[in-house]
Amino acid sequence: MKNIIFCFTFILLGVYTSNAQESEIETETESEEHFNHHQIGILLGHSHISQGPNSEGKKWVTAAMFSLNYNYWFNRHWALGVHTDIVPETLKIIREEDNGETDVYEREVPIAPALMLCYKPGKHFTYMLGAGEEFAKEENLFLVRAEVEYSVEMPKEFEFGAGIGYDIRFNAYDSWVLSVGVSKIF
Repeated sequence: MKNIIFCFTFILLGVYTSNAQESEIETETESEEHFNHHQIGILLGHSHISQGPNSEGKKWVTAAMFSLNYNYWFNRHWALGVHTDIVPETLKIIREEDNGETDVYEREVPIAPALMLCYKPGKHFTYMLGAGEEFAKEENLFLVRAEVEYSVEMPKEFEFGAGIGYDIRFNAYDSWVLSVGVSKIF
């Protein structure tokens, strides 16, 4: 429950600050411009997991990851996308069972696609919330994902973005991600 409250607070704080900083009003000429609906991107980053094993109990584990994202923009503010996070290594995670015992288990090359609703209130910040599943050889885990991304337009309809995200995997472990990447709008 604490993680869910953290995610919603994080998103609301981000929406509030971006609206305060980006009070731009769309003009009629902007809405008449050609609008591209598709966006595909790749991001590189690190996934941070607090349930890694060590001799004293738990420790933070950091794993390299990359993300393949596709968004379909309905208009300049709303999109629906599929964001797939891939960790190309095997992770060891501590899981607490219902009876209070802890168990160390492995997640071999987890792949976590999620269906994301995206909202871009201004020019730079995008707020995303969605759900999906993490697939691994050992077992599949349901997840809820929240992300915030700051992007800057580049020439030839490319965007450079930096993002932070939080994944809640129910009855397993949570992780947060820092990433940077580039996307193409077409």
